[in-house]
Amino acid sequence: MQTNLFFRSSPAVCQPTPLRILQGHSKNKLAYCDFPPGSAEELTQTFCAAPQYANVETGKLLEEDSLRVLLFGTDSYYLRQAAVYLSAIHSKHAEAGSEEEDDFWCGCRFGGELADAEDASCISPIRNSLTVISPALLDPEISMDIQSSAIPSAMMELKKMDLPHLSQLDTTDILIASESGAILTNTILEEIEALFEKDSSVNIFIAVKPEQADPELLEELRFTYGFQDCPIGHADMAYLQKFLKETADQLLIPLDASIDTEQVILSLRSYRKDHFTEMDLGTLLLHSAKAYPDKPLTTADLSFLPKQNAAKGDALEELNRMIGLKPIKEALQRLLASAILEDRHRLKGMDVTPSCRNMAFSGSPGTGKSVTARLIARIMREKGCGSGRFVEAGREQLIGSYLGQTSPMIAKLFQQARGGVLFIDEAGALLNGSHQDIYATEAVNALVRHMELEPETIVIFATYPTEMQELLHSNPGLSSRIAQVLDFPDYDEAELLQIFHSFVQKECFDTAKGCNDVCLSYFRRLKAEKKEHFGNGREARRLFQAAKEEFSLYMLTHPDAEMILTPPMVQAAVDRLLSQEKQEPIRIGF
Repeated sequence: MQTNLFFRSSPAVCQPTPLRILQGHSKNKLAYCDFPPGSAEELTQTFCAAPQYANVETGKLLEEDSLRVLLFGTDSYYLRQAAVYLSAIHSKHAEAGSEEEDDFWCGCRFGGELADAEDASCISPIRNSLTVISPALLDPEISMDIQSSAIPSAMMELKKMDLPHLSQLDTTDILIASESGAILTNTILEEIEALFEKDSSVNIFIAVKPEQADPELLEELRFTYGFQDCPIGHADMAYLQKFLKETADQLLIPLDASIDTEQVILSLRSYRKDHFTEMDLGTLLLHSAKAYPDKPLTTADLSFLPKQNAAKGDALEELNRMIGLKPIKEALQRLLASAILEDRHRLKGMDVTPSCRNMAFSGSPGTGKSVTARLIARIMREKGCGSGRFVEAGREQLIGSYLGQTSPMIAKLFQQARGGVLFIDEAGALLNGSHQDIYATEAVNALVRHMELEPETIVIFATYPTEMQELLHSNPGLSSRIAQVLDFPDYDEAELLQIFHSFVQKECFDTAKGCNDVCLSYFRRLKAEKKEHFGNGREARRLFQAAKEEFSLYMLTHPDAEMILTPPMVQAAVDRLLSQEKQEPIRIGF
């Protein structure tokens, strides 16, 4: 849902600048942004009053005949909005005193009818707008992945022939921007040079995030072409509160006098995270006004938290209902409280150093390590501190079949789990016991590197107690990037009985008197026989499944029987499971 806001008078805040679709192209490749309405003086006053643009030397930039600007910042939306406003202000100053009629539409959209029949090489989007183009559309090398070397050279040449050139864009204002990846290459510098040779009056902006900065190419732009640096910051809470109220006024949506706008903004930013822009506030207002059309909107009406999965229920309650694990639950409560506090401070604009949330789960099979890791992802999502993504990986997902393949595989896993939980099951498989497993060493090194670069993703290692210390000592940086090691104790017989009854209740069964004694005797005997191979909670699940099968057999001859497990049914299940433990494995072949 896209919010279109048109201010009736000079606004106290900058107007939203959504990306518009150009026919035949996706927004992340080629798009445009409309110039905001208003005079040069009004636009300049509004722009300079915004805290995110406080360090922009507007007067110095406007002295130039054309704008050649390097926009530095971390927020794509504010980088784009800065380019739109600077272009509009520059255009209004240039047009002052001109009697030339200002047509909104000039030519046509990219890929459609040509704007000028005499010059078929020109592609004209829209006048009074900023054309936004991805560097990947100018240089095919940027979008090539690891396997692109397998693309035939003939196909690459064809691909290059299909790409537009900057000089083909019949527009006066261009922004080169991308959410990620390289922003500058030698090919793009050549495109910029060709553009200036054709028309030196074009305004061109390049949005540069910290990870996209190439010092050598940036210096070339500054020295050879006169590009100027322009630092772009973030809006503070006061500005966003002003924006929310201004937007509500322009949309004619009444707000309750007691509304806590700070709480509304924090809630929405916590949910939207990296995707948040000021336009989300307009979208939220429209959603809420539709849901509550006959009254001023309150804080509760505008609170937008991630919805819990109705089928699964509250994840935190589910964790608390798990049998045993009291120390684990207490540790996770502290982790959650710390994450919420940190997230709130960050959204308020405070400088917060990301805390380490990575963990290691040590415990025998069936002690709840995997279930707990899944619940952590859900809890963080429901509390507005995470994406809710859960990615589980073993050795086969972590380690490639040849050297050099492992690191990209791990990078992909972090991308899939971004903001959620990456669960490394049976992490003991990463141990380099013989000091000859160079693939395992490469995997651990890559994990440590990404844990440092992507602290928003929680990495949880799960392995058996005998392997945990060896794993932590296998890499000097691994133990320092794990906040805590949580030991999952084995269940005793009473806890296993509770787990058994949790399965019984979940499937609407009941148990007759005497079943508990049969179960306790079975768990006691199995623990003594299997020792370190005992499956803990899995054994309780296996017993319930076997008892349910016995009940199903009974139902064949007693179709009206109540859903009750009797001691003979449970004993029959016990006998069958014990006999399976003693059987030799079935061999296939001769």
